[in-house]
Amino acid sequence: MKQVLFSNEEFNEALERLNKLMRDAEEISNVDHKVLLYNVLQYFDSIHREPLSRIMSALGHHPDLKRNIVQDETVQKLCALYDLELESAPTENSGTIGFIPVGDVGMMTPRKQKDWLELGNYEELENLKLYPKNYEKVNFIISRVGSDVFAVQNQCDGSVLPIDKGTLEDHVLICPWHGCKYDLKTGKEMNGSDKRLETFPVEIEDTGLLKVEIAY
Repeated sequence: MKQVLFSNEEFNEALERLNKLMRDAEEISNVDHKVLLYNVLQYFDSIHREPLSRIMSALGHHPDLKRNIVQDETVQKLCALYDLELESAPTENSGTIGFIPVGDVGMMTPRKQKDWLELGNYEELENLKLYPKNYEKVNFIISRVGSDVFAVQNQCDGSVLPIDKGTLEDHVLICPWHGCKYDLKTGKEMNGSDKRLETFPVEIEDTGLLKVEIAY
């Protein structure tokens, strides 16, 4: 295909620079900065992946045009970055590229820090009561159901609204805003949707000391 903005060599050089920047970013020590960068990359990935996928799908109805397009090495490499199959591309380029391997695209997943919090004697918790807590900007709820204690995020999935004003029916947490019902044991929404609350490990020592592990 005709070169428009820069040559194939310049395109490859840009890929090399991007690969180096990705690896440099992996060494960022500040967790907040790393998470912010990861979120930015996630959104950039999403807003490019969806329209590119639609374009490639539409080209499937025009095989001759698609065959011509996917012969271009820059198109092959871009599609490889987004894991798009190119049936008409040369087999030696299928699935990999020479500058940024497809497997490296997700390398920016931040490593979360974890702390065990001591929250007093669990027997002091009232049964079926929700206790909102906050640690390192992580909002969560602890609740006692019989002899069991659960810890889940204090935010209805897909919303910024807290759910500590909700109600408990046995181990089912009911969101006060949307009526969503979450299983405290798994965090899953009980009506078959994809909604889920993040759950946090809970330990109760022989002394009754309640400990919750928070990842942030």
